[in-house]
Amino acid sequence: MKIAIKTLGCKVNQSESDVLAALLINEDISLVAFEDQADWYIINSCAVTKMSEKKTRQWISRALRNNEKSQVILIGCYSPLYIRQFPLPQPRLQVIDSPEKIKKVMEILNLPWDESFSSKVIPETERARVWLKIEDGCDHFCNYCIVPHLRGSVRSEEPEKIIRQATHLERKGVQEIVLCGINLGMFGKERENTNLIELLENLVRVTNVVRYRLSSIEPFLIDKEFLDRYFSLIPRACPHFHLPLQSGSDEILLKMGRGYTTQFYRELVSSIRKYDNEVAISTDIIVGFPGESEKLFTETVEFCQEIGFSRAHVFVYSPRPLTPASQWDESEGVPSTIKKDREAKLLKIIRDGQLIYYRSFIGKTLSVLVESVNGNQDVTGYSENYIPVHGDGIEVADYGRIIPVFINREQNGILLGKIIQNRKSVIDSH
Repeated sequence: MKIAIKTLGCKVNQSESDVLAALLINEDISLVAFEDQADWYIINSCAVTKMSEKKTRQWISRALRNNEKSQVILIGCYSPLYIRQFPLPQPRLQVIDSPEKIKKVMEILNLPWDESFSSKVIPETERARVWLKIEDGCDHFCNYCIVPHLRGSVRSEEPEKIIRQATHLERKGVQEIVLCGINLGMFGKERENTNLIELLENLVRVTNVVRYRLSSIEPFLIDKEFLDRYFSLIPRACPHFHLPLQSGSDEILLKMGRGYTTQFYRELVSSIRKYDNEVAISTDIIVGFPGESEKLFTETVEFCQEIGFSRAHVFVYSPRPLTPASQWDESEGVPSTIKKDREAKLLKIIRDGQLIYYRSFIGKTLSVLVESVNGNQDVTGYSENYIPVHGDGIEVADYGRIIPVFINREQNGILLGKIIQNRKSVIDSH
């Protein structure tokens, strides 16, 4: 049996697909590229925007065309919406609307499944960096976000399972693990005697060289104790915080239901930089939210200039069903042309700040996870603070390792440097 998997959307989806791949490989299933002929095509979907939905439908059509005898399984966040949009059964397409998506896939494929599998399986990936899902669901319900409606309440993985996976990945040679979740900072909420920082401390204790990165954490879930404990773990914990801002306007933040103000965010970033003024602060921002006037957008621009983000994902607001903001969009919606203009303007502002941040590391050494060994001017890998770096002197044997690179210049948004010959990483030296 040949199976192809296509993953769209967030790192949680990617982690789930990696687990599914591991289960299939354990059953001697042949995994093939999505463009190849397969018996089954599995699409792990995203529904965070209308464009995400459109891309998912395109991949469904492509899979059905690839092989006239193939079957397609749709999983992920778009599945429940797809059922609402297309309620009639469709030939050769099975849609799974269940949080137990992996179990359901195995049942459809008539492959063995036991509840203990989920606690034993190790994600299967050829990437140097591994995303490890430790949490699912969100209870926050921002006014624009459909994800809590689709993913459900917070559910944390068992700490013992996470530790077992991390130690196994290290034995396989993995040197960077990204802890990910839908609302990562809520890990342990429904469990006793555990939380995110305690888990991270335990992971550092039981592994030797792996460095850990947090995929994203909400600003209101970070306090001084968390920061004290986190910075005590560096370099095993990456000096990088992805703190979703969403807007630099207090009026829009309130309307979004984000639960904090720009002053709160400003003070948090200031607190973080007191521990390490070179720490990376990245973010997510939505432009064109209902009611966002030119004045309010300018507030976001100015706030981004003030903070100086190391990078940012800028999204054009997309109305989502089941959310209050989708109703406001009918009366207060921002025209699509203005949204696109604001996106372009903000991206330029972000990039200007990003280059300032990147260039501050010229003449310094960064610890880079080698993700490419093709030898040209492409990115060799990413540093501990998630800066793209190309290092001269790379060798094939360096793939997947964290090695030091002395930075001598910046070019087109990439830092260029030379591999330090002893190849002893910052992590190895501690």
